[in-house]
Amino acid sequence: MTMHTELWFPTVIWSSVVHSIDNNSLKKYAYERQKADKGRKISNYLGWQSNDILAGECPAIDMMVGNLNKEIEELRIPVGLPSLQIQNIWININPVGAYNQLHNHMGSVLSGVYYVEARDNAGNIQFDRGDNADYHLPMNPEKSTYFSVTRATYKAKTSALYIFPSWLKHSVQANQSGVDRISISFNYGEKT
Repeated sequence: MTMHTELWFPTVIWSSVVHSIDNNSLKKYAYERQKADKGRKISNYLGWQSNDILAGECPAIDMMVGNLNKEIEELRIPVGLPSLQIQNIWININPVGAYNQLHNHMGSVLSGVYYVEARDNAGNIQFDRGDNADYHLPMNPEKSTYFSVTRATYKAKTSALYIFPSWLKHSVQANQSGVDRISISFNYGEKT
């Protein structure tokens, strides 16, 4: 007997290294914004997170959003999503020891992060399974596979872009690089 395999409820994480973004301008703007914006606390511990950045406030971010809009349009079609639009975008500056607690992005469909500055040991992003498989899977599987793992880790590195479903719980490890980890996070939702 041959069993037919079907994948239901797969979790997709898209990744890329982007070379067309001006990281120097973004880094300069991040520190200027930090001086002028008290910021907010959501999932960040010891780090700073800006309030939402509006269109027209930073040409480098506007250009980045233009590129993201094209990527999101290409990603949404194969997975059957309707047209999406950016809901919000913000900056994160995480000094040594700063991290982001486990969270998801309520009210949006796709979320992502772009690393403006991330050196070795800057703290990787980790995605956790949300289906309680850890209560059912063997403690010591014969080998780790996409089916059997309960966490996926992606390296924080300069110019890396990760896009993922907004409901996927994720955290970011503590920065131990000796240099600020600077990232830009964003959410996309259904067009209104």
